[in-house]
Amino acid sequence: MKPKVKRWSAAKKAEIVLALIKGTKNLVDVCRENGLKQSGVESWKEEFLTAGDRGLKANLPNGEDREVKELREKVGELLLELDPRKKLLALSGSKRKPS
Repeated sequence: MKPKVKRWSAAKKAEIVLALIKGTKNLVDVCRENGLKQSGVESWKEEFLTAGDRGLKANLPNGEDREVKELREKVGELLLELDPRKKLLALSGSKRKPS
């Protein structure tokens, strides 16, 4: 019979990692208390810090990031309309540029 693999929720992983970062617990004690390998907890910590770094990146002020997203979507839509027209013109041999 295979040993049961314990799955950790993101919330529990975050709780463990935050305890390490705050210094309320050390790595050896956390691993011993939870039956974990140090390498596994260290990788959780690295993933946590990497994700936190993404969250701290500068965001555009006043909803401008939403506007940028909407404009990018519109550009994509327009390209989807324009590409077939360019191909059709190329196949028809027309020298006129699409408008």
